[in-house]
Amino acid sequence: MEPATLLNADYLDIIFDKRNKLYGGYELRRNYESRMRRAGTFVLLGAATLLSFSFINFHRAGILIARPNEKPIVLSKPPVVVPPPPKPVAPPPPPAAQLNTRTVTPPKIVTDDDPVETRMTPVDDMRNAHPGIANVTGDSSGIEPVIVSSGTGTGLLPAKSVSTNTPVRWVEQMPVFSGDMDKYLGAHLHYPDAAREAGIQGKVTVEFVVNEDGSVTNAKVVRSIGGGCDEEALHIVSSMPKWKPGKQNGIPVKVYFVLPINFVLN
Repeated sequence: MEPATLLNADYLDIIFDKRNKLYGGYELRRNYESRMRRAGTFVLLGAATLLSFSFINFHRAGILIARPNEKPIVLSKPPVVVPPPPKPVAPPPPPAAQLNTRTVTPPKIVTDDDPVETRMTPVDDMRNAHPGIANVTGDSSGIEPVIVSSGTGTGLLPAKSVSTNTPVRWVEQMPVFSGDMDKYLGAHLHYPDAAREAGIQGKVTVEFVVNEDGSVTNAKVVRSIGGGCDEEALHIVSSMPKWKPGKQNGIPVKVYFVLPINFVLN
């Protein structure tokens, strides 16, 4: 580049001297400022256009809200739900009719010399009756009026009396010791000196009777180990507080009870 031209030349002309100015880099740098001005102008115009539209829409919305003749929106009350009427309660079914019943005696093996206390119901009597605990005369329509008027209405017969004089081995509700048996024996049992010196230990089994009032009587040793342990076991059982008595058909009865007592050397 000539010196006279260099003084008046632009820095782009100096950089691209003797180079291809048709290349994109010269064009981009030469027209950069003009393109940025046009781009900024377009951006400002677009923003102004959007703001104007927003203002117009807001203005129209305000006019619509402020209309004096517009009817207010009234929300209607929810419909009242009427519950359905309750369903009628069905009357209880009538009581079942009482059928003919005949007592069924369980078979019992006896010898020819033993007297027959109760004979079994013949088969012919069972043809038009059902097995039951008593002989009851009924009909197809239900319970006879005589039974209804004279009975208690429960349909139950009184329980057979249970003999309470003779102790029994098993009952519906066995006797129960009132308290903790292990704690009672641990607190009251004393190891005999003779058994301790002889090294005797083992289990003494005592049988006794729990009466109707829960008292303990008739204690006896059925399994012995000696050394004074038998006497100590009898003393412990005889001095026991009252038990909860055994019951048969809800009635307290005398019951045999077997209790093992352990004697162990520490």
